Amino acid sequence: MDLDRVARRQQGVVSRAQALEAGLSPGQVRWRLQRGRWRAIHPGVYLTNNGTVDWPSRARAALLRCGRGSVLILSAACYLWRLERTPPAVVTVGVPTDRHPEAVDGLVVVRRRRLDPVTVDGLPVTRLPVTVLDMADRPGCSVDDAVALAARACQERAVDAAALRRELDGRRRHQHRRELRLAFAEVGNGAESLPETTFETTVRRPHGLPAFERQVVEDDGSRTDLKNREFGTNVEIDGRLWHAGERFHLDRRRDRRAVGRGEVTFRVAPVEMATSPCEVARDLALALRHRGWVGAPRPCGPGCAVGAP
Repeated sequence: MDLDRVARRQQGVVSRAQALEAGLSPGQVRWRLQRGRWRAIHPGVYLTNNGTVDWPSRARAALLRCGRGSVLILSAACYLWRLERTPPAVVTVGVPTDRHPEAVDGLVVVRRRRLDPVTVDGLPVTRLPVTVLDMADRPGCSVDDAVALAARACQERAVDAAALRRELDGRRRHQHRRELRLAFAEVGNGAESLPETTFETTVRRPHGLPAFERQVVEDDGSRTDLKNREFGTNVEIDGRLWHAGERFHLDRRRDRRAVGRGEVTFRVAPVEMATSPCEVARDLALALRHRGWVGAPRPCGPGCAVGAP
């Protein structure tokens, strides 16, 4: 075994077993560690240079520590797929169910029946649909966060909503199974979050309102949630992040510029769409009529507010 070549392929990291297989003796391994030529990342796993231990090296060290069949999963896979910008402090590794590697600091081991890895940046990771559904099933992950992650995967990476639906079909105990099945019908068409999906499925479509483009990038670089160019009407969905810090001022600037273009902004909160979608549809329909829409909204059922005078 050419140990230098192996190290280059493995982000500069080798295992003790690989070093011995390449012909080094235990004493030679020990000498390299004592002289500082190698550094131990985990017991029996070494960085073969005196550089810094960056995240790819940590990830490879975790895989070597866990041994045969190990795969990066959850937040580690999410980071490699570029769905998270910050590398996780703890590397999570999935291993086959017949493996029982000992966990160490900075490493979490999860045993799984099915791993089916692919390679990203030279490291084995779970497939993108698997990664998205894994992250959505973590304790404490909200439906909003789950749908936002799925939408980001569809928009920025090579995956579509159909692949996500197929993966979800095999997960009957997923904590957000019902909500995600509904959302996946929309995220492939550009919905970026659950509120945008809710707008389409409970406000616009059931009441026959004109179509809106989603996540429109304006000439000044700002982004509008939903836009109807024909009638100069924008819909902004005020989620929990809307009132936070810099985002508040950016939204206000965007609204001012929309007014300068002769457009109006219709603001609605997710809770309003969830509790009174018919009233939201009625008010939006009136706004559109004032902007030149000659159509008529339709009631979605008995007692719908759209049918009231």
